[in-house]
Amino acid sequence: REGKLYGMDTEKKKQKIYAYVDESGQDTLGEVFFVSVVIAGAERDLLRKHLQDVELSSGKREKKWTRSTPHQRESYLRAVFRLPEFRGRLYFSHYQNTKTYLDLTIFSTAKALNNFVHHKPYSAVVTVDGLGKTERHRFAAGLRKLNISIRKVRGAKDEADEFVRLADALAGFARDGLSKDDELQKLFQKAKKAEAIREI
Repeated sequence: REGKLYGMDTEKKKQKIYAYVDESGQDTLGEVFFVSVVIAGAERDLLRKHLQDVELSSGKREKKWTRSTPHQRESYLRAVFRLPEFRGRLYFSHYQNTKTYLDLTIFSTAKALNNFVHHKPYSAVVTVDGLGKTERHRFAAGLRKLNISIRKVRGAKDEADEFVRLADALAGFARDGLSKDDELQKLFQKAKKAEAIREI
């Protein structure tokens, strides 16, 4: 009985972590592939309010990265990067010459969570844009094999969440920042240097 009580107490003390995941590059048929991960914890509601304000002020609103204008994209990301609350929560990975998309998305998610969470016990809820029902079990099993403490893996549709929209923007931003010679490339290099975003 003492063991059960102790176990229940330990479970209650677990930190709740939320990871939002998106990708870009499958259209290149393996040439390049990007995965982005946004992580939130107990302050998730505050971060969501910040994102709502930024979406309105930038004019981007709920539009996907590819449907936003260059000005809206830049204004949106600059505003996010200026917020200290997002520091250490924005991650991306970059891969080349591979089509193992789901495995790389799982691996990138695990790397981001390991970078964000150190010694505290935690339980993570992972939301992946476009992840189908048949893939959720595989995604969760893959994370557990990488020693990630998973509470739930779920899919999201059409960037219907502020955090998923941010993950969509980060994946597009990383892709454009590494492939185009324009203002976004300059912002990308500046954001990496300042660790506003972290490559994992």
